[in-house]
Amino acid sequence: MQPKFEYKLIPIQSIEISPANVRRAGAEEGLDELAQSIKEIGLQQPVVVYPKEGKYYLIIGQRRYLACKKLGWDKIPALIRTVKSDTDAKIISFSENIHRLDLDYRDKMRVAVELLKTLENVSAVAARLGVSTQTVRNYLGYEGVPEALKKMVDEKKISAQTALAIARSVPVEEKAVQIAAKVREEPTSEKRRNIIELAKENPQKSATQIARLAEKQRFERRITLNLTPRVSQALEAACRDYQGDPKDIATMALEEWLGKRGFLK
Repeated sequence: MQPKFEYKLIPIQSIEISPANVRRAGAEEGLDELAQSIKEIGLQQPVVVYPKEGKYYLIIGQRRYLACKKLGWDKIPALIRTVKSDTDAKIISFSENIHRLDLDYRDKMRVAVELLKTLENVSAVAARLGVSTQTVRNYLGYEGVPEALKKMVDEKKISAQTALAIARSVPVEEKAVQIAAKVREEPTSEKRRNIIELAKENPQKSATQIARLAEKQRFERRITLNLTPRVSQALEAACRDYQGDPKDIATMALEEWLGKRGFLK
Protein backbone atom coordinates (compact mmCIF):
# COMPACT_ATOMS: atom_id res chain seq x y z
CA MET A 1 0.00 0.00 0.00
CA GLN A 2 1.38 3.37 -1.01
CA PRO A 3 2.08 5.73 1.94
CA LYS A 4 0.05 8.94 1.99
CA PHE A 5 1.79 12.29 1.95
CA GLU A 6 0.54 15.76 2.74
CA TYR A 7 2.41 18.61 1.09
CA LYS A 8 2.51 22.01 2.75
CA LEU A 9 4.69 24.85 4.01
CA ILE A 10 5.58 24.37 7.65
CA PRO A 11 7.41 26.67 10.09
CA ILE A 12 11.10 25.85 9.99
CA GLN A 13 11.34 26.35 13.76
CA SER A 14 8.85 23.53 14.28
CA ILE A 15 11.25 20.99 12.75
CA GLU A 16 13.74 18.86 14.62
CA ILE A 17 16.13 16.39 13.05
CA SER A 18 14.87 12.93 13.88
CA PRO A 19 17.20 10.58 15.78
CA ALA A 20 16.21 8.11 13.05
CA ASN A 21 17.92 10.25 10.37
CA VAL A 22 20.86 8.17 9.19
CA ARG A 23 22.98 11.03 7.85
CA ARG A 24 25.62 11.86 10.42
CA ALA A 25 28.86 12.57 8.55
CA GLY A 26 29.21 15.42 6.11
CA ALA A 27 25.85 17.05 6.79
CA GLU A 28 27.38 20.54 6.80
CA GLU A 29 29.98 19.94 4.09
CA GLY A 30 29.43 22.37 1.22
CA LEU A 31 26.45 23.91 3.02
CA ASP A 32 27.29 27.46 1.95
CA GLU A 33 27.23 26.43 -1.70
CA LEU A 34 23.95 24.55 -1.26
CA ALA A 35 22.43 27.60 0.42
CA GLN A 36 23.63 29.79 -2.44
CA SER A 37 22.15 27.37 -4.97
CA ILE A 38 18.78 27.40 -3.19
CA LYS A 39 18.91 31.19 -3.01
CA GLU A 40 19.55 31.41 -6.76
CA ILE A 41 17.17 28.77 -8.14
CA GLY A 42 14.91 27.83 -5.23
CA LEU A 43 14.37 24.60 -3.33
CA GLN A 44 13.91 21.90 -5.95
CA GLN A 45 12.80 19.10 -3.62
CA PRO A 46 10.83 19.32 -0.35
CA VAL A 47 12.08 17.79 2.88
CA VAL A 48 10.25 14.81 4.38
CA VAL A 49 9.03 14.90 7.98
CA TYR A 50 6.67 13.05 10.28
CA PRO A 51 4.54 14.59 13.04
CA LYS A 52 5.08 13.62 16.65
CA GLU A 53 4.12 15.31 19.91
CA GLY A 54 3.29 18.62 18.27
CA LYS A 55 6.53 18.82 16.27
CA TYR A 56 7.80 17.69 12.91
CA TYR A 57 10.75 15.30 12.83
CA LEU A 58 12.90 15.39 9.72
CA ILE A 59 13.97 12.10 8.14
CA ILE A 60 14.90 13.14 4.58
CA GLY A 61 16.53 16.39 3.45
CA GLN A 62 18.70 17.36 6.40
CA ARG A 63 21.14 19.42 4.32
CA ARG A 64 18.31 21.19 2.49
CA TYR A 65 16.75 22.01 5.86
CA LEU A 66 20.04 23.33 7.28
CA ALA A 67 20.70 25.40 4.16
CA CYS A 68 17.22 26.98 4.26
CA LYS A 69 17.66 27.67 7.95
CA LYS A 70 21.00 29.31 7.14
CA LEU A 71 19.20 31.52 4.62
CA GLY A 72 16.79 32.66 7.34
CA TRP A 73 13.65 31.07 5.89
CA ASP A 74 10.59 31.10 8.14
CA LYS A 75 8.87 28.22 6.36
CA ILE A 76 9.98 25.32 4.20
CA PRO A 77 8.10 23.07 1.74
CA ALA A 78 7.67 19.64 3.27
CA LEU A 79 6.07 16.29 2.61
CA ILE A 80 4.42 15.13 5.82
CA ARG A 81 3.98 11.41 6.25
CA THR A 82 3.16 9.06 9.09
CA VAL A 83 5.57 6.43 10.35
CA LYS A 84 4.75 3.39 12.44
CA SER A 85 7.83 3.59 14.67
CA ASP A 86 11.34 5.01 15.00
CA THR A 87 12.60 1.87 13.30
CA ASP A 88 10.28 2.53 10.37
CA ALA A 89 11.60 6.12 10.18
CA LYS A 90 15.21 4.92 10.19
CA ILE A 91 14.52 2.48 7.36
CA ILE A 92 12.92 5.24 5.29
CA SER A 93 15.89 7.54 5.89
CA PHE A 94 18.44 4.84 5.10
CA SER A 95 16.64 3.79 1.92
CA GLU A 96 16.57 7.36 0.60
CA ASN A 97 20.27 7.91 1.24
CA ILE A 98 21.57 4.54 0.05
CA HIS A 99 19.74 4.70 -3.27
CA ARG A 100 20.45 8.36 -4.02
CA LEU A 101 23.24 8.92 -6.55
CA ASP A 102 25.09 12.21 -6.70
CA LEU A 103 25.30 13.74 -10.15
CA ASP A 104 28.17 12.17 -12.06
CA TYR A 105 31.21 14.45 -12.31
CA ARG A 106 31.19 14.13 -16.11
CA ASP A 107 27.62 15.42 -16.18
CA LYS A 108 28.65 18.39 -14.03
CA MET A 109 31.45 19.14 -16.49
CA ARG A 110 29.08 18.92 -19.45
CA VAL A 111 26.55 21.31 -17.88
CA ALA A 112 29.27 23.80 -16.93
CA VAL A 113 30.73 23.78 -20.45
CA GLU A 114 27.29 24.28 -22.04
CA LEU A 115 26.45 27.15 -19.68
CA LEU A 116 29.81 28.80 -20.29
CA LYS A 117 29.00 28.99 -24.02
CA THR A 118 25.77 30.84 -23.20
CA LEU A 119 26.79 32.95 -20.20
CA GLU A 120 30.30 33.72 -21.51
CA ASN A 121 32.22 33.85 -18.21
CA VAL A 122 32.93 31.60 -15.27
CA SER A 123 31.54 34.01 -12.65
CA ALA A 124 28.15 34.10 -14.37
CA VAL A 125 28.03 30.29 -14.52
CA ALA A 126 28.90 30.08 -10.82
CA ALA A 127 26.17 32.56 -9.91
CA ARG A 128 23.53 30.67 -11.89
CA LEU A 129 24.52 27.30 -10.47
CA GLY A 130 24.86 28.65 -6.94
CA VAL A 131 28.42 27.38 -6.48
CA SER A 132 31.83 29.03 -6.15
CA THR A 133 33.83 30.23 -9.13
CA GLN A 134 36.56 27.75 -8.24
CA THR A 135 34.06 24.86 -8.28
CA VAL A 136 33.02 25.84 -11.80
CA ARG A 137 36.66 26.02 -12.88
CA ASN A 138 37.11 22.50 -11.57
CA TYR A 139 34.09 21.33 -13.59
CA LEU A 140 35.32 23.07 -16.73
CA GLY A 141 38.82 21.67 -16.60
CA TYR A 142 41.14 23.38 -19.08
CA GLU A 143 38.25 25.36 -20.60
CA GLY A 144 37.95 27.18 -17.26
CA VAL A 145 41.63 28.20 -17.16
CA PRO A 146 42.04 32.02 -17.36
CA GLU A 147 43.10 33.30 -20.78
CA ALA A 148 46.31 34.78 -19.39
CA LEU A 149 47.44 31.31 -18.30
CA LYS A 150 46.38 29.80 -21.62
CA LYS A 151 48.56 32.38 -23.34
CA MET A 152 51.53 31.22 -21.26
CA VAL A 153 50.77 27.66 -22.39
CA ASP A 154 50.63 28.78 -26.04
CA GLU A 155 53.99 30.51 -25.57
CA LYS A 156 55.32 27.25 -24.05
CA LYS A 157 56.20 28.95 -20.78
CA ILE A 158 54.18 26.42 -18.77
CA SER A 159 52.40 23.17 -19.63
CA ALA A 160 48.64 22.85 -19.98
CA GLN A 161 48.62 20.56 -16.94
CA THR A 162 50.47 23.15 -14.86
CA ALA A 163 48.07 25.88 -15.98
CA LEU A 164 45.13 23.71 -14.94
CA ALA A 165 46.70 22.96 -11.55
CA ILE A 166 47.33 26.67 -10.91
CA ALA A 167 43.79 27.65 -11.97
CA ARG A 168 42.36 25.07 -9.58
CA SER A 169 44.56 26.21 -6.71
CA VAL A 170 44.55 30.00 -7.13
CA PRO A 171 41.09 31.48 -7.87
CA VAL A 172 42.29 35.10 -8.31
CA GLU A 173 43.48 35.46 -11.92
CA GLU A 174 46.13 38.13 -11.31
CA LYS A 175 47.74 36.09 -8.55
CA ALA A 176 47.47 32.91 -10.64
CA VAL A 177 49.58 34.56 -13.36
CA GLN A 178 52.14 35.66 -10.75
CA ILE A 179 52.32 32.12 -9.35
CA ALA A 180 52.74 30.79 -12.89
CA ALA A 181 55.75 33.09 -13.34
CA LYS A 182 57.31 31.71 -10.14
CA VAL A 183 56.54 28.14 -11.18
CA ARG A 184 58.23 28.72 -14.53
CA GLU A 185 61.48 29.57 -12.74
CA GLU A 186 61.63 26.17 -11.02
CA PRO A 187 63.75 23.49 -12.74
CA THR A 188 61.92 20.37 -11.49
CA SER A 189 58.29 19.24 -11.45
CA GLU A 190 58.55 18.56 -7.71
CA LYS A 191 59.49 22.16 -6.96
CA ARG A 192 56.81 23.50 -9.30
CA ARG A 193 54.23 21.30 -7.62
CA ASN A 194 55.36 22.53 -4.21
CA ILE A 195 54.82 26.19 -5.12
CA ILE A 196 51.31 25.48 -6.45
CA GLU A 197 50.42 23.55 -3.30
CA LEU A 198 51.80 26.30 -1.06
CA ALA A 199 49.77 28.89 -3.00
CA LYS A 200 46.64 26.84 -2.42
CA GLU A 201 47.36 26.43 1.29
CA ASN A 202 48.31 30.09 1.81
CA PRO A 203 45.82 32.21 -0.16
CA GLN A 204 46.66 35.31 1.90
CA LYS A 205 50.35 35.29 0.88
CA SER A 206 51.69 36.99 -2.24
CA ALA A 207 53.46 35.09 -5.02
CA THR A 208 56.81 36.41 -3.77
CA GLN A 209 56.07 35.22 -0.23
CA ILE A 210 55.07 31.81 -1.59
CA ALA A 211 58.36 31.53 -3.47
CA ARG A 212 60.30 32.41 -0.31
CA LEU A 213 58.33 29.87 1.68
CA ALA A 214 59.14 27.24 -0.93
CA GLU A 215 62.84 28.05 -0.55
CA LYS A 216 62.58 27.26 3.15
CA GLN A 217 60.86 23.98 2.50
CA ARG A 218 63.30 22.20 0.26
CA PHE A 219 62.28 18.79 1.49
CA GLU A 220 59.74 16.28 0.26
CA ARG A 221 57.82 13.33 1.57
CA ARG A 222 58.37 10.45 -0.84
CA ILE A 223 56.39 7.26 -1.29
CA THR A 224 56.91 4.47 -3.76
CA LEU A 225 53.89 3.06 -5.56
CA ASN A 226 53.98 -0.27 -7.33
CA LEU A 227 51.50 0.16 -10.18
CA THR A 228 49.70 -2.70 -11.86
CA PRO A 229 50.21 -2.89 -15.65
CA ARG A 230 46.63 -1.66 -16.17
CA VAL A 231 47.13 1.43 -13.98
CA SER A 232 50.57 2.08 -15.47
CA GLN A 233 49.12 2.02 -19.00
CA ALA A 234 46.31 4.37 -17.95
CA LEU A 235 48.84 6.80 -16.45
CA GLU A 236 50.89 6.73 -19.64
CA ALA A 237 47.77 7.47 -21.69
CA ALA A 238 46.88 10.40 -19.39
CA CYS A 239 50.41 11.80 -19.76
CA ARG A 240 50.09 11.68 -23.53
CA ASP A 241 46.65 13.29 -23.60
CA TYR A 242 47.47 16.05 -21.11
CA GLN A 243 51.14 16.41 -22.10
CA GLY A 244 52.02 16.26 -18.44
CA ASP A 245 54.59 14.78 -16.12
CA PRO A 246 53.59 11.38 -14.61
CA LYS A 247 54.23 12.65 -11.08
CA ASP A 248 52.03 15.71 -11.63
CA ILE A 249 49.14 13.69 -13.01
CA ALA A 250 49.44 10.96 -10.37
CA THR A 251 49.50 13.60 -7.61
CA MET A 252 46.46 15.37 -9.04
CA ALA A 253 44.55 12.08 -9.33
CA LEU A 254 45.39 11.20 -5.73
CA GLU A 255 44.38 14.67 -4.48
CA GLU A 256 41.06 14.45 -6.36
CA TRP A 257 40.33 11.00 -4.90
CA LEU A 258 41.15 12.12 -1.35
CA GLY A 259 39.17 15.35 -1.79
CA LYS A 260 36.03 13.64 -3.04
CA ARG A 261 36.05 11.36 0.00
CA GLY A 262 36.57 14.14 2.50
CA PHE A 263 40.14 13.27 3.54
CA LEU A 264 41.75 16.35 1.98
CA LYS A 265 40.77 19.49 3.88
